[in-house]
Amino acid sequence: MARKAADAAISATKRALIEMGRKHGRDVRLVHPAHTTMDCARCGARTKHALPLSERTYACTACGAVSPRDKNSARVMLVRAGWNPAGVEGVSPAGALLPEAA
Repeated sequence: MARKAADAAISATKRALIEMGRKHGRDVRLVHPAHTTMDCARCGARTKHALPLSERTYACTACGAVSPRDKNSARVMLVRAGWNPAGVEGVSPAGALLPEAA
């Protein structure tokens, strides 16, 4: 019963988020959260084993990228949503001109 209540709450939150996005003219993209802590944001490679919660740094064995676990996961979600992480903190939509190029 608790699982049904949790699923209903998540569904209601998604609906409200999408509606608020439409109301304010924002683009809302839902991203499936599976494997976001196991995928590399730079090359897309997936680790063989899930990282334990005590391990706070993600290190890709394929390309050698090292970043904080949460930032890597956030960048993976941005890539899945169709956005291109432009820098450490900046984000630009895929195909958008950078401010200095516009």
